[in-house]
Amino acid sequence: MTPNEPSPLVQGSSSTITTASTNATSSSNNNSSHSKLDVILKPEYVLDAPHPCLAPFVDSSSSSSQQQSCTSDKNQKTNRHKQNVKNSQKRGRETTLSDLKMCKQFMVGKICPFGDKCKYSHDMKELLSMREEDIQGVKGGCPHYRIHGKCPFGIACRVGGEHLNLATGENLTKKKEGGEDNDDGMDASHVKNNIDYSVLVSLRKNKYPFVCQRHGHGRGSKSKQNKKEEEEEKEEEKVNVKVEQEEAGVDLSPLPKMKKLIDFRNKVYVAPLTTVGNLPFRRVMKRYGADITCGEMAVAFNLLQGKAGEWALLKRHKEEDVFGIQIAAPHADVYERVSELIKNENIEIDFLDMNLGCPIDVICQTGAGARLMQRDRNLRDSIKGMGKNLSCPITVKIRTGWDESKPFAHNLVPKIQKWGMGNVGAVMVHGRSRLQRYSKLADWDYIQMVADAQSSDVEKLPIIGNGDIFSYVDYEEKVLGHESLSPTAMIGRGALIKPWLPTEIKERRHWDISASERLDILKDFVSFGLEHWGSDAHGVNTTRRFLLEWLSFLCRYIPVGLVEQSSIPQQLNQRPPRFMCGRSDLETLMMSNNSADWVKISEMLLGPVREGFEFQPKHKATSYK
Repeated sequence: MTPNEPSPLVQGSSSTITTASTNATSSSNNNSSHSKLDVILKPEYVLDAPHPCLAPFVDSSSSSSQQQSCTSDKNQKTNRHKQNVKNSQKRGRETTLSDLKMCKQFMVGKICPFGDKCKYSHDMKELLSMREEDIQGVKGGCPHYRIHGKCPFGIACRVGGEHLNLATGENLTKKKEGGEDNDDGMDASHVKNNIDYSVLVSLRKNKYPFVCQRHGHGRGSKSKQNKKEEEEEKEEEKVNVKVEQEEAGVDLSPLPKMKKLIDFRNKVYVAPLTTVGNLPFRRVMKRYGADITCGEMAVAFNLLQGKAGEWALLKRHKEEDVFGIQIAAPHADVYERVSELIKNENIEIDFLDMNLGCPIDVICQTGAGARLMQRDRNLRDSIKGMGKNLSCPITVKIRTGWDESKPFAHNLVPKIQKWGMGNVGAVMVHGRSRLQRYSKLADWDYIQMVADAQSSDVEKLPIIGNGDIFSYVDYEEKVLGHESLSPTAMIGRGALIKPWLPTEIKERRHWDISASERLDILKDFVSFGLEHWGSDAHGVNTTRRFLLEWLSFLCRYIPVGLVEQSSIPQQLNQRPPRFMCGRSDLETLMMSNNSADWVKISEMLLGPVREGFEFQPKHKATSYK
């Protein structure tokens, strides 16, 4: 199959999976009966039962139904709390030294300000006796000691063998070039957009000095007479300005603010990805050729309430040279107040993406996400309000509409084109409706129709298509094959399953990446995760949790070397046979859709988990069935 030849596999929505036969006769008969959603594997890699190296699969449907039924009891609130505790345990929560009532200041080698009156233990011998063995095999050892010269976690560091004196518990420090000690052990220049704690406190107490008032605030406080006087004054000012312009013979109206435009053309853009699109993941994507990255969707209400976890989604690593953030909000005043914060607190971004595509119920019910597509006035005022504060361009992420049968993006984009003059830098169109979520195939012909619907009277916006790009063939067929679209490879789930996808697109090849190379990718992620979330037990727990979430996507990749030539390249909506094996035990393990095998992979990188540890992925895509 030539590179530009369209794949003969994808045009359907059924998710039925059949297996290629293990004998040659039935295999030839089955080839003609395969549906277009089948990936046809070479017969030697198709099995009749699970491979012996895999963990036994345990069906959790019965236990989950029991958990759901208990929420209908009288003590519903108590049961919900218990369920939340169970879910947190399944996200990788393990006991840390901090849970054992050890003084944090003492653990990191600092002087405790409370001294002997501290209610936490300062017993170094007890601390050393409880300290677990170091995690072996972490790439580069402790990232903080390697990069900054001092680990801020001291004896609590799980990879601290090189910077700890295990006899005395002393936390060693590298000398700087001038011979001075590195006191902090952290370098803020590596990660940008760290919000000051005092700002979070003022937001929580509703004392931040916003210029933009909340919607409805102050209404009814002025009399009708005062309002009429204000309107008359404004009209008088406008007349005076016109007279001055006519007398001077020049246009004295203020010039529009110049925005630093982003050139998306011929670049690979990693779309915002909830939960898995974190900073360590984006660093991995940068190493494999991504040009533009964007943070996870941040909910504007949480930002305005000063929630530190939400502000962490805006952090940017120095390796991310072109970086944007995505905000979801239901009202114009909320968007404008967030833009004030970004301006006042010097949040370094290259663009701000408005989320009008999130299909999640809890977001849409507030009027944000895909629901904002149906609220023209709010959208118009949001764009204009943010445009007054931001020096960077705004991008708008939308879907085809609410319902697949009634798309309206072709009517909405011309409006955004007029409202966003000088402010909007691009519109990203996901080729599915809100109700489709991620099922069925993206409609790229409709995305082309949206691009063609723009008015010729106003400068046209770059329209970037999104949906189902899983190989360089998909990019050339779906993006370059539609002339009106910006030649941008915007990848989402494809990046989660194949993080080396940017390399494939740029080099125009199907990379038959080995299992050991894929394990090296995970080692990079673990090293970046311990650097970002911390190398203590809490940081290891967090890194493991996000690693397992990512493995729930990575397992969907089928190596090129296992697939018949007619099934190359694999399509995003295609699924493998139920039982199969790889060219090695590690490759077989990486293709398993059993969460117990994902835990086994995490143990190779982050050490063993506690007894009884379980994991359930946060995102269970309905399109993967």
